[in-house]
Amino acid sequence: MTQPTPPTPPPPAVIDNAPESVLIRPWPKVVFLYPTFIAATIFFLLSWLGWVSPTVLGNTFMLVLLLNLLVFSFDFSRIKSITIVVSVIAIVLLVMVIDQKADLTGYLGRLFGSIDIQANTSFYGFLAAGLGTLLLIVFVNSRFNYYEVNAREILHHHGYLGDIQRWSTEGLEMNKEIYDVVEYMLLRSGRLIFHPATAKKAIVLDNVANVNRIEKSVNDLLSVVAVRLNQRPGPG
Repeated sequence: MTQPTPPTPPPPAVIDNAPESVLIRPWPKVVFLYPTFIAATIFFLLSWLGWVSPTVLGNTFMLVLLLNLLVFSFDFSRIKSITIVVSVIAIVLLVMVIDQKADLTGYLGRLFGSIDIQANTSFYGFLAAGLGTLLLIVFVNSRFNYYEVNAREILHHHGYLGDIQRWSTEGLEMNKEIYDVVEYMLLRSGRLIFHPATAKKAIVLDNVANVNRIEKSVNDLLSVVAVRLNQRPGPG
């Protein structure tokens, strides 16, 4: 009696929503000045309409600008960010303890209350226009300088004449690094590092916005490629 042929196991499932290619745009650090651009635009309107006093606008804008410039001053790693938070909490508790014996908070209130930074409407307007123009130039330049990952290769599109550099995705390794917590909070950005087997050095892409989504899309794409390779029939 003929034994029944065992059923052939189904092939591995292919991710249906995997993209055909993934575009990756590394941004220069100037894009992290967008909070200052937004603040300058809003403060220009408030100053022009006269709804808020110049001192309040000036003091607040200076605070926003200084906090924004911290992005360019340090790399806020996870350990450093935790250390800063703990230090701030310790300072606040120390001030509360000292304030029980001396009117420290009152003195600090009078000190900061005496700060009188003012800027006119033209300052906010020209700063907003200048930063807006700079960010627009960066955006336009990103249309001509980006990376594309598809099933076969990594393409680096660069130059206004359409220059292209290629690397094979065969044996490709990819790493993700979120080395700055503040930059991640501003643009969900991080670093992607590609190690093509045919390249002498790694391809490092800094300041990639939405880095987690980009990483997932590239992983889905490469997973589909691997599944298709495994599904190819062997020699008959």
